[in-house]
Amino acid sequence: MELAQRYWMLELLAFWEGQVNTKPLMHAFNISRQSASAIINKYLSSNEDTLAYDVNQKAYVVTSAFNPKFINRTVDEYFDWQQVGKIPSFQARNPSTNQVRIQPLLRYVDPNTMRPLLKAMKCKTAVDCEYLSVTNNEPIGRLFYPHSFVKAANRWHVRGFCALRNNYLDFVLSRFRSVEYDGSKAINTEKEDVKWNTILYLILAPDPRLSEIQKQALEKDFDMKNGRITVRARGALVKYTLDDLQIKTKMLEADPQAQQLVCVNYGDIKQWLYD
Repeated sequence: MELAQRYWMLELLAFWEGQVNTKPLMHAFNISRQSASAIINKYLSSNEDTLAYDVNQKAYVVTSAFNPKFINRTVDEYFDWQQVGKIPSFQARNPSTNQVRIQPLLRYVDPNTMRPLLKAMKCKTAVDCEYLSVTNNEPIGRLFYPHSFVKAANRWHVRGFCALRNNYLDFVLSRFRSVEYDGSKAINTEKEDVKWNTILYLILAPDPRLSEIQKQALEKDFDMKNGRITVRARGALVKYTLDDLQIKTKMLEADPQAQQLVCVNYGDIKQWLYD
């Protein structure tokens, strides 16, 4: 199982970042450089020509023959490892028959989209990309300076400065049609993104049109104190947060049971909403 975990890490980095060397393996598993190198060589002995050593990058880069077997190829898997160091155990388990989870539909993210974005984010530089939004019939090219990834509404976005619109925007990862590393140094970085760096607090409460019994049920559901709950959010993510909670701000649902929660301090946050 230990070897499977190490192969998983190797494939995860190679698939999403386009390359891998001994350093992340050493750090993740607390092993020597020699041991990490032995893992890569053993992997290559069973997967010939899938990785090629690049002297300039001092790393093994993926080839067209690379076909990972240990990862599930979802970007959530990569971000789960980045954020909390989540590594699968690969231990056989008997699935519980009395626990069922409805799995959301997965949004496909191309590793060829991620690799230049990750590099640009690390180096604080630009990518040259084409993006197809739902409001346009053709992809539109632009220089984009990414600074953060965000998951909302069950899909991953990347946030950064768009040179075409001269503003900080969010782009859905699955809607990029091409992304190439540009390397132009970013002037408008995460530090200048006012919406991103502004922290707001959303005060939520049961819809006042509900009965007292219904309100008490929601207060119990969300562990409210004094009939309210406070949610912390970045200014740039206020709209996403409310959407994920199914809270309407412009117009209440006709049925209060459909709305359930309302934002009590709408006046404090309305300037941060965008449609």
